[in-house]
Amino acid sequence: MKVRELFNVLDNIAPFKDSEDWDNTGLLVGDMQSEVTGVLTALDCGMETVDEALQNETNVIVAHHPLIFPKISSVTEDGTGAIIRRLIRNDINLISMHTNLDHQPGGVSHMIAAWLGFHETEVLIRHEASYRKLRINIPAEDRGQLKADLAKAGVGQQGEYTECFFEYPVQGQFRPGQGANPHIGTGGELEHVDEYIVEAIYEPGQENQVIKAMLSSHPYEEPAYDILSISKPGVKGLGVIFDYEGTMEDLVSLIEEKSGLPVVNTVHGSDMPIQRVAVIGGSGMSYISSAFARGADVLLTGDVKYHEAFDAKLAGRNVIDTGHYMEYVMADGLKELIEEHLDIGVKATEASTNPFS
Repeated sequence: MKVRELFNVLDNIAPFKDSEDWDNTGLLVGDMQSEVTGVLTALDCGMETVDEALQNETNVIVAHHPLIFPKISSVTEDGTGAIIRRLIRNDINLISMHTNLDHQPGGVSHMIAAWLGFHETEVLIRHEASYRKLRINIPAEDRGQLKADLAKAGVGQQGEYTECFFEYPVQGQFRPGQGANPHIGTGGELEHVDEYIVEAIYEPGQENQVIKAMLSSHPYEEPAYDILSISKPGVKGLGVIFDYEGTMEDLVSLIEEKSGLPVVNTVHGSDMPIQRVAVIGGSGMSYISSAFARGADVLLTGDVKYHEAFDAKLAGRNVIDTGHYMEYVMADGLKELIEEHLDIGVKATEASTNPFS
């Protein structure tokens, strides 16, 4: 398998187009045409991660956090540059799956919840999904072929379902001009035709190929069609929420028992029982209002600042600062996702890149 093939599988697991604009995901170091000898998943790509890849004769590291972030202006023997130079010298490819992995239903926040023992989760903050809807008039006898051709172009896919079309009969009329070459009717004479309106959605990025397929399949010189922009809550989003019965103290003990690391800090804003737990991996305090609007009784996240904690306590909100490094559980989670799609050697890192240890 070449790196390009692996990359396409990763893109299927967590499409790179789902990354935030400010992020730096994808192949950061390497060659799409090189042969894959093995895959190492990790939270960060540190020097110890490269050592581990070399020891295991693995030439692809898939890390959550981008090594090249923000943009760097030089690659020298110091800091990040030393890691990049070592990757290149040893022909090791580095792929980053950051916010694109965060935004999947089974992404990093779900991996943290599952690691704690809670596998039934919901997306916490759903993203709005944008679609296009094609609405086109077609003679009744031609609608089957049109739908088949549009489906090949990507029209009519909704989640795990394909060829999702909706149709209803109408009557169309037209009068061909002198220069027309009508599929039905005679020049200069008003024609009435039994037609169907066929509707289906598609991804905005597919628009050119959809229009090309529609014009190629449609028997009319001038098809009558509309393209509508629509949006609805999608299946993707940030963070997860799940049911829980217990106290804050119980939850803190569970986290520390599972991780072997001390919880950084807690904010006890309320003494009410904990029934719903929200998780946002990494730094999630900017989404605290959205989390509690969804019914969360406590938010698990990292990098909680003093004034954020102060405001949370005033608002009566519970927060557990697990530390940013809690995301390290994604190494095992991503390993399992890759193994579901590929029969290839994948190893989750055993090296610690925790800067606080």
